[in-house]
Amino acid sequence: MKSSLVILLLLNSINCFSQETNRSEVTSVQTVVNQFFESLEKQDTVLLKKVAFMEGQIWTMNNTVSPARHRMRFFKDDLKSLKSKNTYLETAKSMDIKIHEGMAMAWVPYEFRLNGEFSHCGVDVFTLIKNEGDWKIINLSYTIDKEGCEEVNITSN
Repeated sequence: MKSSLVILLLLNSINCFSQETNRSEVTSVQTVVNQFFESLEKQDTVLLKKVAFMEGQIWTMNNTVSPARHRMRFFKDDLKSLKSKNTYLETAKSMDIKIHEGMAMAWVPYEFRLNGEFSHCGVDVFTLIKNEGDWKIINLSYTIDKEGCEEVNITSN
């Protein structure tokens, strides 16, 4: 009986530790995504290089034109455009994060303002990998929408 109780307590404590680790990882991924938004707002190329692989891809699905158009560029392509007279403010409306074995995905409905004025909304989908103990963005795919902004704020949770 004692050994059964000890085994149950051990299994329970392992599960609790696992949940703590997962919460910590979710927080770490959230931090990287928020730092990405901060790099846009501050036009901080050093911060962008810290949170994203420069060879990583950015895919855009522009739904404001018909037919919708998609485009691909690399994070390194954004280094030049971050140094402009424009101001950028991307605000996450929510964040749904999934993590598995050193890979993470963040589904982030957002609103984007250019020079203080509403520009568009959409959904960012970040793919991150754990590299030398730190999360880094390897891919960003996002939609550009002008309508239905309230609907994109709905998450799967």
